[in-house]
Amino acid sequence: MSRSPQKKAEPAHSAETKPLGTPLFVGIILIMAIALTWVFWSGLWSGGGLIGGDLYTYFFPQKTFFAERLQAGEFPLWNSYIGHGVPLVAESQTGAFYPFNYFAYRFLPVNTAYNFVQILHYILAFVFTALYVRRLGYSLVAALFAGLVYTYGWFPSRICLEWAIIGGAWLPLTLWCVESFFQTRYWRFPILLCFALSMQILPGHFNLAFITQLMLLVYIPARIWFSRDVTTEALKPYRRRTIILLLLAFISTYALSAVQLAPTWELKQHSQRAEVGERSHHPGYGHIPVWYMTQIVAPWAWYPYEVNLDAGLAPGSEATNQVEAHLYFGIAAVLLLVYGTWRGAWTSDRRLVLLAIIGFLALLYTPGWFLPITKHLPGFSFFTGPGRYGILTTFAVAVIAGVCLERLVANWKPAIQVTIVAAICLFTTADFWVVSRYVTYATIISNPPINNVDKSTLRKIASEYGKPVRLFAPGANLPTLIGVASTPVYLGIGPEQYFDPALTIPEPLPFKEPATPEQIEWLRKAGVTHILSQHPLDLNRWPVKPVWSDFDAVINPAWGRFDEPLYFYELTGSRGRVAWAHPMADQTADLKQYRANEIVIEAETPEEDTLILTDLLYPGWSVYVDGQPAEAELVDGMYRGVKLSAGKHEVVWAYQSGWFLIGAIISCITLLVILTIAHFRFWHPFLFRMKNQGRQFPPVEPASAEDVTKTK
Repeated sequence: MSRSPQKKAEPAHSAETKPLGTPLFVGIILIMAIALTWVFWSGLWSGGGLIGGDLYTYFFPQKTFFAERLQAGEFPLWNSYIGHGVPLVAESQTGAFYPFNYFAYRFLPVNTAYNFVQILHYILAFVFTALYVRRLGYSLVAALFAGLVYTYGWFPSRICLEWAIIGGAWLPLTLWCVESFFQTRYWRFPILLCFALSMQILPGHFNLAFITQLMLLVYIPARIWFSRDVTTEALKPYRRRTIILLLLAFISTYALSAVQLAPTWELKQHSQRAEVGERSHHPGYGHIPVWYMTQIVAPWAWYPYEVNLDAGLAPGSEATNQVEAHLYFGIAAVLLLVYGTWRGAWTSDRRLVLLAIIGFLALLYTPGWFLPITKHLPGFSFFTGPGRYGILTTFAVAVIAGVCLERLVANWKPAIQVTIVAAICLFTTADFWVVSRYVTYATIISNPPINNVDKSTLRKIASEYGKPVRLFAPGANLPTLIGVASTPVYLGIGPEQYFDPALTIPEPLPFKEPATPEQIEWLRKAGVTHILSQHPLDLNRWPVKPVWSDFDAVINPAWGRFDEPLYFYELTGSRGRVAWAHPMADQTADLKQYRANEIVIEAETPEEDTLILTDLLYPGWSVYVDGQPAEAELVDGMYRGVKLSAGKHEVVWAYQSGWFLIGAIISCITLLVILTIAHFRFWHPFLFRMKNQGRQFPPVEPASAEDVTKTK
């Protein structure tokens, strides 16, 4: 943005402090960020992997299919392994358009890619937090401690939730962009803000992106109009243009992320969350019961974790879980916060007061008290887990505690400063490490099951079957790791057919008891070809043929069954993946190609009949018969069908989501516009100057707390 020249502000930092962005400062921050990932996740660095939580029932099944298709030269829009298929690009966990995901899973083994993405974002979260604190004008001490508390107070216990660290890493960068823009009024920062917000959306899980945007909607106007300091005083003549540019950055975020938002929006309209409160969607799940708030000062009172695992923690409260309800800042941070408040170490800086207010409001929301009101508001009603708003509380405490530590050691001798700061950081690191090992659903092992996919006996048997295998098995989604489709499914947001009791297998699921005739009929119609069981099946009551029984290198350790074999059976009478509505002796139907986005079938029938593909009929799937468009039919409320005349035909099912195409076009156009603006702002800034506005002046240096008090 153009502006009139004025005298450059005096640097806010002391003589001993290096200016913002110097190689020394960034180098120290980066070294500590990497070192901490080794302390907490050395097992991941050395090639081990995580097991527990949603890892093998949600994340790895989707990442494995995504990686296999990418490495086979196909960008998958559809995942045919989960149940009868789901739109991969729309589902909220795969993150197909997230740049780090694409390159990691395209070129690395699945476990290595997963570890790389997690560790990278722990580094980014630490660095971005430190840069934000430094942008506020505080020292390296404050920046380091704030990064430590934010990154390792909130995220390690959520290591089984990949979306947490991926989304949370970008939150401090958005604030850094806003503060940088306030101080310099350079267009590069709204542009970077747009990309930072988009990087929260593209991974697919939008909850933390929504929380970040809510925070910015409070933070930005409060900083401009109510948080008086050197920066905001200099910003007064440019408030209108500042708001306009930031608003454009917000709008551009949605346009830039349309390639992910559009197909997800389509899925929502056809999912169990189409109507709030329907079926399995519970917005209050993951709240923090009031009694559990004592974890902030006495986490040991809740050990061992069995005390509060998946149970209500206060009289009358609904069930929650300890990971979603985790909120801990560290003993040292709490003590520093108490000290700093008592001594007024941070209360004179209105920027920190604003963060404290935002953090307190977020804390009030975590018990779920306001759900009866917010459930009627867009966004609030869709996302589960009010306890997730604790991320804002943690961030506020982290920044303020870092400032309090800086003020605590400000007047001490350098040697004492280094000793005290090192001791507090080491104690806090140990504190977080212990808590993260107690409050978690995941653990690190040296040889994770995902590394043994090529050694799986079940995978070898399934590949030799000659036809696509669909399993009925416990442990939803997990068997897809061996390259087969599996039902029932586990999806946070998925096609409504998988949640409709009229279309799913009758309850209770026959994992322990023999299947009823109605259940057997459902399995056969659903194209289930095999049964994978944890115990022997009664051959007098199950229409199955034994195929194999032993230890599998993937499924057994993933299920924790190290001393008991698995039992693999072929279900007789199943119509399989392809069948005829009215089977006749002379009919044939052969799968010639079965890829993520395209299926080719060669079929022959002596009479007109309907060819059934026992995959989900979902918007975007089109069918072609002998190269000509044909009309798709819905079979049994779920499956795909097409009517064929007598004779030999080639049937092609092709998936191309219209919403995906619309979103991709919008994203590409937006990216082109943003890059064009960035190019001209950098290489031809005079084109953007207003008439008689003069030349731009150097950016204002970050304002310290002392500068704040001078302007009050």
